[in-house]
Amino acid sequence: MLYLGLLAIFSFVVSFLMDALFTISAMRQVTRIRSYTFESIIKQEIPWHEKTSPGELASHIINDTILIENGMSLKLGTVIQNVASFIACFIIAFKAGWKLSLCMSIIIPVILIFVIIMTKILKKYTKKTQDEFGKLGNIVQEAFSQIRTIVSFGTEQKEIDRYVDKLLPTRKYGIIKGHTTGVILGLVYGILYASYSIAFIYGTRLIQDNEMIYGDVLMVFMGIMMGTMMLSSVGADLSVFSEATGAATTIFDIIKREPQIKLEDGIIPEKSMEGHIEFQDVHFNYPSRPDIEVLKGISFKCLPGQTVAIVGASGSGKSTLIQLLERFYDKNSGRILIDGKDIEEYNVKWLRSQIGLVSQEPTLFDTSVSKNISINCPNATQEQIEETAKLANAHDFILKLSNGYETNTGERGLQISGGQKQRICIARALINNPKILLLDEATSALDNRSEKLVQVALDSAASGRTTIVIAHRLSTIKNADLIVVIENGVIIESGVHEELMKLGKHYYNLVNKQEINAKEKEKDSEEEEEEEREKEGEGGDNEEEVKKKDTIQKINFYETDIPKCRETTISSRIISNNEISIQTYNIKNMQWKRYFNYNKPYWLPNLLGFAGALFNGGMTPAFAFIFSSALNAFTFQGDELIDRGFFWGLMFIILGVCNFFAFYCNIGGFIIAGEHTTYDLRKRMYNSMIRQEVGFFDTNDIGGSFTNAGTGTLTAKLSTEVGLVHDLNKNLGQIFQQIVTIIGGFGIAFYSGWKLTLILLITVPFLFLGSALKLKASQTRNQENRIIFENSSKVAIEAIVNIKTIYALNLSEYFINLYNEKLNEPLKRLERKAYISSIGTGYSNAIAFFAYILGYWVGSWFIESEEITFDKMFMVLMAVILTAMAVGQSSSVVSEIQKAVDSFMHVIEIIDRTPKIDARDQRGLKKEPENFNGDIEFSEIRFHYPSRPEVTVIRMGNKKITIPAGKMCAFVGVSGSGKSTIIGLLPRWYDANHGSVNVDGNKNIDYNVKWLREQIGIVNQEPCLFNISIKENIKYGKQNATDEEIYEAAKKANIHDFIMSLPEKYDTLVGGMGTSQMSGGQKQRIAIARAMIRNPKILLLDEATSALDAESELVVQKALEDASEGRTTITIAHRLSTIKDADQICVFRDGRIIEMGNHQELMAKKGEYYNMVVVGDGNVSEESSSNQ
Repeated sequence: MLYLGLLAIFSFVVSFLMDALFTISAMRQVTRIRSYTFESIIKQEIPWHEKTSPGELASHIINDTILIENGMSLKLGTVIQNVASFIACFIIAFKAGWKLSLCMSIIIPVILIFVIIMTKILKKYTKKTQDEFGKLGNIVQEAFSQIRTIVSFGTEQKEIDRYVDKLLPTRKYGIIKGHTTGVILGLVYGILYASYSIAFIYGTRLIQDNEMIYGDVLMVFMGIMMGTMMLSSVGADLSVFSEATGAATTIFDIIKREPQIKLEDGIIPEKSMEGHIEFQDVHFNYPSRPDIEVLKGISFKCLPGQTVAIVGASGSGKSTLIQLLERFYDKNSGRILIDGKDIEEYNVKWLRSQIGLVSQEPTLFDTSVSKNISINCPNATQEQIEETAKLANAHDFILKLSNGYETNTGERGLQISGGQKQRICIARALINNPKILLLDEATSALDNRSEKLVQVALDSAASGRTTIVIAHRLSTIKNADLIVVIENGVIIESGVHEELMKLGKHYYNLVNKQEINAKEKEKDSEEEEEEEREKEGEGGDNEEEVKKKDTIQKINFYETDIPKCRETTISSRIISNNEISIQTYNIKNMQWKRYFNYNKPYWLPNLLGFAGALFNGGMTPAFAFIFSSALNAFTFQGDELIDRGFFWGLMFIILGVCNFFAFYCNIGGFIIAGEHTTYDLRKRMYNSMIRQEVGFFDTNDIGGSFTNAGTGTLTAKLSTEVGLVHDLNKNLGQIFQQIVTIIGGFGIAFYSGWKLTLILLITVPFLFLGSALKLKASQTRNQENRIIFENSSKVAIEAIVNIKTIYALNLSEYFINLYNEKLNEPLKRLERKAYISSIGTGYSNAIAFFAYILGYWVGSWFIESEEITFDKMFMVLMAVILTAMAVGQSSSVVSEIQKAVDSFMHVIEIIDRTPKIDARDQRGLKKEPENFNGDIEFSEIRFHYPSRPEVTVIRMGNKKITIPAGKMCAFVGVSGSGKSTIIGLLPRWYDANHGSVNVDGNKNIDYNVKWLREQIGIVNQEPCLFNISIKENIKYGKQNATDEEIYEAAKKANIHDFIMSLPEKYDTLVGGMGTSQMSGGQKQRIAIARAMIRNPKILLLDEATSALDAESELVVQKALEDASEGRTTITIAHRLSTIKDADQICVFRDGRIIEMGNHQELMAKKGEYYNMVVVGDGNVSEESSSNQ
């Protein structure tokens, strides 16, 4: 009794330490693995990123490491414990009788062979499954990031089909894993139970031959039995290790991969860079397209302090030059020299620190404006930040944001307008005072006023710096020291503006196509402004003073013209981990009826699973009964000894066969049912998420509460929540099995000795206390894990999507530290929960020993008083011991059930969420095409975004905008004045808080949503394409389009010839976000083709040609004008020359309409529009001059 008491205390301490230390060790190691994986990802070269995708990589970091953690935590401790027990048991058995032990050990090689086969199969299919989940993660992340494009074109079902298509293989692989695990574990346990027959058949012969005595045979049997049971448990756990190693293969391949462009290598010069740049016969093709040479022998020089402008058609190789200077790629041949040394000789980080880059598609991070400006200059003071913002003409609009410089810009900067975003990016590029300035269409997203001011700032900033400018607006580069004209990767002209104009060749034609005459424009603008000054009594200034006053006057004018907010895709709410309130659910909150309904279609595997659990549960008490009954066989002699030995041996063989079928049905059935159920839940969850209104993606409004949103957060939620539900059936089956074991065990115990059993029942409530404690601790652990997954995924996806910006700004270390912070912040709390949970494990193991003490003490007293015989007492104790073991195992199972229940309820929250704007709703007005005209009216609109209810974005008052059918209306105004927001109300991305949007006299909310959106074609300022083929991207506008229609739309968008030059033509993949190999202009033209193929009654153009070169713009603008014929068109434009012929022009400022009329009427007013024209497009101002 004393020894059992000491064993109980020892068991508590050891079990507690094993659970706590292995759990904490696994958490820490997996945290490090996630950190190392992200660190490796963030340091790989761009070509590697082009072959992967952000969602895929984030999925690997989450899902693969969850499997790795399962294989490193308590199960690893259990395996070590079982292996130690196996060795100890076999030593005892061999010491008692080596012959019998050797015979019984014959099954070990067979078991090992089966386990190895299972391990290999599971590893193979786990890797395949995780790879598919990686692809799914990319699809999800891409869809959530571009939700507006999806809802605009009504392609929710197309995205669901794309998701399901990639989801199907995961179910197939899971079913293969289920069959494999079920068959092999069934064989292992079947062979194990059958092998006990050796002890009785061969053991009785050894007793008869006087080679062994009864006690030694029993000792060998018990030793081998316990040892092989431990070994078979290792086999069961090896399925977890197989999945862990399969998942680890991909993860460790990423960790071990050495980047081809290493950030740490290269020299760091002692003296500062001068800025001498030279390209010598540079040839280059993108690694993803080795057959297409992008640069074909480029050579030019840029001396320190000079400005070199690169011009040419979209896709001619201009941006490629910038990317080679940033060492995003390495050239194929030739030389790129900086200060006389090959660019490859320099340390990459140092090189990038000397360069300021403003790219064609400006990228901001999900943090404050202040942090975005100073992110690559952490020591910058607030004063420096504000000075730089003033230089970029951003200071005034920043002050008018809801929280000034502390306003969050949202994911990818989508909280603010394109122009505002670009100005912040310009400030960010200038704050480090770089020696080299690279401007890739730096002012393309700006309105005319802002462009003028920012161009002045950039010209000033370029002073003393080596500057390379890429521009489609040729008026911005006419003062460059050298203009290089590129066509198809070859320099066809170079010189200064005047020289190239005299040549009268390619550059001259580009200028003419853009209808720019720099001298006349400058003269006309200055004359007109001079007239205004004379009217205001300012006519006496000399030329220098006029220019100074002009600039000052413009700056003062704009200070009143900055908007407060613009559209958003992702919530800007900054919520710390401590403030996040995530609803947690426990078993009593579970909607069991709902869960079982989801399982109804898969009744057969579930039925087999529960049948297997029933037999498995009954197998333990049956074994106890057979074993305790069979022991009497050793007390006989002669032939009866052999006969009884053979009989009971046969019973164990039958038990083994039954065990095979029971295990196969139990394990295989539940795994297969789990695969079907999770497949169904993933489909339903994604189906619900993709059909939510755009506002859902702003706020992540689930269950009436807001959480910190982001595409990374939502992707992680979809990835992890359903996965945790997978084993719920299996765990429920295990609980059912344990209940059967308990009933069967106590049934046998009552049959053998009801008095002793009744006394031992006192211990049952105490046996379950450990499970209750573990369950309580696991609840909060699940919540903390959810925070880790969602917050770290958000950071990871943001970094990987914007990888080029990360590299250009040397932000790898910043994001690694931020990622580690998100991983480590909840770690201490999780460790405390692990200690509390481990107390439950230790208690569950220790209390069983106290049950044994009670049983032996009371049993011995009953034997002494002849209340029970020894064999009956032994049967009671065997039944109770095995039952106690089953209850002990339930503690870990119950915590897994709790985790699955919590996840299932979070899944249900999303599945049950009804979209506030539901495209599936069949209700609403539909019209025949001939009865739909396209009259539009915006009446008394007031609107704020769901993520910022305190900021009113549009306040029209009692004004209306009426656009008759077939007419064109242009919206103009400074960046962020609400133009794009009001366009978004028409296809019901959002609904107005007050007022109405009327179409053909009916409110747009009265129409069937899907039908209404089918009447609208839209081209956004930032083209949103998907990582599918060019053909499929164009077909997004019309899903049943023929090839001829696709080609015709591409020709109208001036992109057909480029597509046909690609090796795979229309089947070429566009590429992922942030790593697309196509230029901004090429992507924009594909987006225009997508809108044109739709042939809509209403056309919405939001800066549709902003990314195009002069030649493409001319062609596409003509195509858009032709496309607008007979359609109601709303166009947003910063280039006012493109909208001067509009039937109506609405001028926005601060969400208000301050002027309306046509071009001539507004010019005559000499108000806001007039001033915009004065500082804007040349030919508009020329026309207006002639009209005065």
